[in-house]
Amino acid sequence: MATISLQESVHFLSQARVIRVIMGVKGKLDIIDITEKKRLQWYGHVKRMPKERIPKLIMDWIPWERRKRGHPRKTWMEGVPAAMTTRNLEPDQWRNREQWRLVSRRRQLLKTRDR
Repeated sequence: MATISLQESVHFLSQARVIRVIMGVKGKLDIIDITEKKRLQWYGHVKRMPKERIPKLIMDWIPWERRKRGHPRKTWMEGVPAAMTTRNLEPDQWRNREQWRLVSRRRQLLKTRDR
């Protein structure tokens, strides 16, 4: 498995910033921010649903079969805690819809303010 060092990842991020400035997309969101925001919006929406709703049942469902050999792909649900961590969200914060909406947008607001 190929890994990159911290120095290489910092270099990559600085290159990405330079390219964004050159291309004139300095204040715009990148695709990762948009994807994380939409994932958190859907997660909060489904978590607030009654437990008998089909989307809620599917999200809480755990398959019986094991995953295949090799490096398993990341599931949609594994991305939710990662997105919550980047935005400093608490696990049960989705219960308050208004607060969830504001906080799930936090990274977007911080990134546009910094640029």
